[in-house]
Amino acid sequence: MVKRQTVWLSTMMVLSLMLIGYYTMNNQGGTAATQSSSGESVVTGATTPSSTTTAGTSSDKTSDGKTSSSSSATTSTATSDWYTNTQTTVQQQISAQIERQKAILANNNASPDQIASAGSQQDELENLWSGIQNATQMIVADGFKNAVIVPDTKLQKFTVYVQTNDLQKDDALKVMNIVSQQLDVSMLNISVKAHA
Repeated sequence: MVKRQTVWLSTMMVLSLMLIGYYTMNNQGGTAATQSSSGESVVTGATTPSSTTTAGTSSDKTSDGKTSSSSSATTSTATSDWYTNTQTTVQQQISAQIERQKAILANNNASPDQIASAGSQQDELENLWSGIQNATQMIVADGFKNAVIVPDTKLQKFTVYVQTNDLQKDDALKVMNIVSQQLDVSMLNISVKAHA
């Protein structure tokens, strides 16, 4: 029996991928979205943080010493692409783990303990992804242009990247509080970093 929450979460994940693909294709920032055989959008040509930094510093000044607006626009697009690509990577990692649990649930040879464990882990992963989405939306609504939450491999510690040039301690505490409440984790397991 399929739970309504599972159907809703799957629908939201597909819509998120479609939205990411749409914005990626319309930004023309050096990335391209293709459609895989399963129907999911796959983003290729991801921008790394180091290339984002070099893109902004290599041509910030013109020969007369004035700041070039085109290079800052390129940097802004590259930064936005970095957030989009990082969010997509996190979503793909969590989706892959959910699919592994679904495979165990569909396996006729799985023991009752394995099925119970897989069902529990699937619910936890779906709740985690829902919490990450809610927390990200709340952080952006709090005044940051972009935000992305990156869990560690054990899904216990979280690094939150926010787009700002000047991250204040009070702002970082607000972000930590939002993530702590939405993901039901200790603030000690959350770090906030600026990525402009």
